[in-house]
Amino acid sequence: MMKKLFLMFLFGPFFIAYSQKPAKMYFEVRKDSVFYYADNIETYPVSVAFTGQPELDNLRMADPFKSVQVLHPNSVKNKVASFVVNDRKKGWKLKKMPDYFTLAGDATIHTYDAEYVYDLPFRKGKSFNIYQGYNGTFSHQNENSLDFVMPEGTEITAAREGIVIEAVQNNNTGCPNISCANQANYVSIMHSDGTIAQYYHLKQNGVKVKAGDPVKKGDLIALSGNTGWTNGPHLHFVCFLPDPSKPKQKNTLKTLFRTGDGSKSEYLSEKKTYAKQY
Repeated sequence: MMKKLFLMFLFGPFFIAYSQKPAKMYFEVRKDSVFYYADNIETYPVSVAFTGQPELDNLRMADPFKSVQVLHPNSVKNKVASFVVNDRKKGWKLKKMPDYFTLAGDATIHTYDAEYVYDLPFRKGKSFNIYQGYNGTFSHQNENSLDFVMPEGTEITAAREGIVIEAVQNNNTGCPNISCANQANYVSIMHSDGTIAQYYHLKQNGVKVKAGDPVKKGDLIALSGNTGWTNGPHLHFVCFLPDPSKPKQKNTLKTLFRTGDGSKSEYLSEKKTYAKQY
């Protein structure tokens, strides 16, 4: 009877609660074993971060349970966990699987190319001021992000080559408080070392790329705007590694940029203006 109840629980409300994009979770029961799988339909790696351990009744874990697991791009039936019945003469039950959330990218990567030199994310001949730099007081507390003040419609170029993993351009709302934070248009580009760059506050219908597109350094990717949490037209640039232990699930990184004629590389500073002559 316990086994029958368990199966109803497994494929009924439990499945619904845990089937969310971009990772689809599901179970299979084979004889006295339970297998927990995940599919990733995205074209980039997705990390699943669990908030605890499974609660078991007369079951044991066949393998150690990993709190962070990475699903490869376009992959199905990735085994997340497996359980085996201890005593076949008794009823058994998977009482609870821990809650989870998903992150774009590989959250097991902790090292990256810290010496890589980025291009400034705008066209040659332009110059823009850094209104808010790393650990800025307005919205960058404990965050390595940069805000370039620029008019709406400024051409934004890729600072580094990579693959576009997200492109949002349908929003047309901006305001100077956190209530508008989820209204920003943006482009996310994944780099070869697993880092991800995001270009925020883009103009409505101003994105020039789509998810899955490869981009080269200097390619046009979008037009700047004033959408989301913003107190004026600007480009918010951030580079990070996914990290489930951080409040925003991001370990934001300082990045070197080529400035001036391109012969110099440096970290950009708040209240300074940087020209691109290359």
